[in-house]
Amino acid sequence: MKIARRLLVGATAVSLGILGMSAVPSQGAEIPKAGVHSVASVQGPTGKWKVRTTFFAKDGSDVPLRQGTGTWGYKHIQEDHPQPDSSLYGWIDETLDNGVPKPDHHDPSKRVVRWRLAKGVMFRVVFSEKVYSDSHDGRPRGIITAFKE
Repeated sequence: MKIARRLLVGATAVSLGILGMSAVPSQGAEIPKAGVHSVASVQGPTGKWKVRTTFFAKDGSDVPLRQGTGTWGYKHIQEDHPQPDSSLYGWIDETLDNGVPKPDHHDPSKRVVRWRLAKGVMFRVVFSEKVYSDSHDGRPRGIITAFKE
């Protein structure tokens, strides 16, 4: 099956080349005006606001895992509750998919989700839905912390 796929892909590429199809913009393509940026030229957040990966809560909430600092985000998690990324990401995903987000009693902009993992260990994810203008992407702060209880 792999060989058939390779032959099909190769034949398609050759036929497109023969027909003169290419990725060059058409002659009628608009040239961006001064001060207007194309989507490709807009850079995403950097530093502590950089999004390492995105999760979604059970209710569809956008929950980014940002680089963060020593008090929130990926950096905080790995400094205070170190786990291999593959395990950490899987546990966060499982917890957000199955647990029920509840308001944090100390800070109403945060939500807490708990879930018992397959190994019987409780896992907790705390995230914020508050949007900070410093991020420059219009998305919430996201995951504050995540750890096995």
